[in-house]
Amino acid sequence: MATVDILLPTHNRLPSLILTLAGIAEQSLTDLRVIIADQSDPPAEREPEVQMLARLIAARGGAVEWHHRDAGRGVAAQCDFLLGQATADTVLYLDDDVFMEPWVVARLRKTLRHDGCGFIGAFPCGLSECADSSGPDCGVAYWEGSVRPEVISPGTEEWARAQLHQADHLYTVSRRLPAGESRRYKVAWVSSCVMYDRAKLLEVGGFSFWPRLGPDAAAPEMLVQNLLMRRWGGCAILPSGTYYAQAAVPARVPAQPRREDGRELLPELIAEYAPSPPIPSWAW
Repeated sequence: MATVDILLPTHNRLPSLILTLAGIAEQSLTDLRVIIADQSDPPAEREPEVQMLARLIAARGGAVEWHHRDAGRGVAAQCDFLLGQATADTVLYLDDDVFMEPWVVARLRKTLRHDGCGFIGAFPCGLSECADSSGPDCGVAYWEGSVRPEVISPGTEEWARAQLHQADHLYTVSRRLPAGESRRYKVAWVSSCVMYDRAKLLEVGGFSFWPRLGPDAAAPEMLVQNLLMRRWGGCAILPSGTYYAQAAVPARVPAQPRREDGRELLPELIAEYAPSPPIPSWAW
């Protein structure tokens, strides 16, 4: 069994998928199983560049597994399918337009295991809106000590942490850190490159709620991460070591004035999977 299963949904984004696979092929942690749910037409597996990168991943001790899926189902359905294929203790959900520096997977896994939290993210930047590093810190709140459970609800001050992931704010903040230093910060939720403790993710139902969402629903990870934070906590790291292609390729989910995100399901999911209050901070 692989140390980490990388769960990668893709849909007609060949240029950025090649970028993503290249980052996987260069990871310092090489015992990786890459599970790809491909809705592309034609299938991306046929492309010679993709085949070469799959061979490189295998030559370094990993494996690449392809599953061809009908288009028309949303991201949450893909996430649920991929989780059903996973067997490793830790799983990394990775978007098909994200490039990782070689240390990312190893650092995420080490931090996840050390803190015992439900998830840890490495949110990417596009390097297109980088501000001067002397600017404000954008309200970043760092974890001191171990990551702890939190109750975060829509409309609260903590919910506004999602604004941290706009533009390249976090990259600006990370440039102020001393060389080699890594910090964990508090999130409302985080997307694009997120590692989970698989057993904990399954304990809160995973993405089994997907049939109740429309095919264009955005951010299904917000729901599962909210449940995980209530029971075990969650965080993200700076610097993230991840970068995304941005507008160079079309978005997997078409842009809409207002996307459904499923937050109306939260009360029911909380009642089923996370009814107990978190452990108070004084108990840690």
